[in-house]
Amino acid sequence: MDKEITRPADKINTNLLTRDQFSKNGFPLKDFLEIKEISYGGFPEISGLNPRFKPGSKKLKVVLDIRVPEIEQDPTDLSLIVMKLIKLLPSLERHQCGEHLFEDLKSGKKGSYTEHSDKITNIAHMMEHVIIDLQSNITGMNSCSGITCGYKDPYFRFDLFVECKDKKVGMFSAFFAADVLKRLIANKNLSRRYYALIDLTKYLYGNNSLQRQTELDPLASQIGSEFGWKRSFVLSLLKKLKDFGFLNLKQALAT
Repeated sequence: MDKEITRPADKINTNLLTRDQFSKNGFPLKDFLEIKEISYGGFPEISGLNPRFKPGSKKLKVVLDIRVPEIEQDPTDLSLIVMKLIKLLPSLERHQCGEHLFEDLKSGKKGSYTEHSDKITNIAHMMEHVIIDLQSNITGMNSCSGITCGYKDPYFRFDLFVECKDKKVGMFSAFFAADVLKRLIANKNLSRRYYALIDLTKYLYGNNSLQRQTELDPLASQIGSEFGWKRSFVLSLLKKLKDFGFLNLKQALAT
């Protein structure tokens, strides 16, 4: 389903945190993974990098920084992260990946690394797959291809290109994927809100009149009635969808 550009490993900072230092000081969630820029277009210059790209297809470009700290006896278990992602998005297991990412990580073949750059490259690659899966799940795309491109400098930056049928769904998918991966890298659990966000986005995508709704109260009431959710829960989901660029609501949503 995608093709990854493999880059040479770069010299990374060797001033490692100890595991105790990491546990004591923590690392802010926002610093693990940050979307620097999102754009939408044809990007013909990268069409030849993945033969599965459909001619003339629109693509989402996500510029991504991944700053997972280097830690002695690193506790980050990528195979465990993959299992949690598959629980959230079961169809990830059916992806056709030239790098065999999920198959190898799930089996533990890529569970530990001698090079820090290998780890962050695979995290970027995971994010590409999550974006692909979300878009396909929400819009019903029969196929969707992408590519992960790593920078030599700065070593922690990546360009992700993913075929995209709907810009708003693409933006939601990118921000959702980043949010999920930040939590999983930090060894935090995914609450039911993440499952509900997928269900709600798919529901709204299939209902154009609701998707165009700019007034908060009628939208929240209909969603609450449809899913049996409390108003406070619905409002928390709508705030996320607004933050992720999927909805344009006139009324402010409290945090």
